[in-house]
Amino acid sequence: MKNRRLVIVGVDMGATHIRICLLSPDGQVLVTAKERTLPVVESGLAEGLSAFIGRFLVQRGAGVAAVMIGFPASIARDRKTIMSTPNLPCATREFVDLAAELERRLQCPVAFERDVNLQLFYDVSEQRLGDKLVLGCYLGTGFGFAIWLNGAPYVGAHGVAGELGHIPLGDDGARCGCGNTGCLETVCSGVALARWYHGAAHDYALSDIFTCAHGDSYITGFIDTAAKAIATGVNLFDPDHILLGGGVMDMVDFPYDRLIARAGDFIRKPLPYEEIIFAKASSSAFNGAIGAARLGLRVAQAACAAG
Repeated sequence: MKNRRLVIVGVDMGATHIRICLLSPDGQVLVTAKERTLPVVESGLAEGLSAFIGRFLVQRGAGVAAVMIGFPASIARDRKTIMSTPNLPCATREFVDLAAELERRLQCPVAFERDVNLQLFYDVSEQRLGDKLVLGCYLGTGFGFAIWLNGAPYVGAHGVAGELGHIPLGDDGARCGCGNTGCLETVCSGVALARWYHGAAHDYALSDIFTCAHGDSYITGFIDTAAKAIATGVNLFDPDHILLGGGVMDMVDFPYDRLIARAGDFIRKPLPYEEIIFAKASSSAFNGAIGAARLGLRVAQAACAAG
């Protein structure tokens, strides 16, 4: 870590785009970039990722101290074993021993993390909430949820804590992408919102849904369901702060204030209701990659300390 030519690499891998951040050992963002995911991985996941990362290292004339990759996935507690990635354009076999293969190719420690945990890590560090108990609710394609506890993302006994999107608060007749039926995401997610929009003719664009359909019973029900889910997280964890974000909440005229008010209706009184602090999460497209690099810096520091 004393060599300034070493960098930490953070990667945020989505189904459509893959984003990268190169971070200096003192925490400065050196590079952010994005490309479409499919061309990167079509030659094979390990080969594609190592080549993708390698190009940016060559451009900077840098070596790599550690790599942290965020996936929309279930990841085991070892943070190296990927258990389920239903939305990525890769065969399941390509994730087997992926961390070990990337470590062999890149000659540095490699770890994985849920993409939503990296978003929360970014928000916590930006808002200086590292010593607080913080929940992140990110309503986007799915219903992302993450827990910041004791100075780190809380991952649970098996690595899969925080799956609020898969509590049974959905359509009992609908099968979720996780394989279960009736998950929250079947009725409260960007996918569910788009399904409702495309299910009938509308004289406005999907991007204007909260402007033009704010009084529709479906939209009010959608917000109420999101509020109940958020209140469930608050009542379970009693956090100091809760951060709200994601692509759906970033849409024009999203009823942010109404969501908070309705969540308050379901949060226990007097506490945590009287003390809970709601705040907006940041919405830059590179937050996940920067969060990955910042968490990767911890990995690099730990490896350096271990000798």
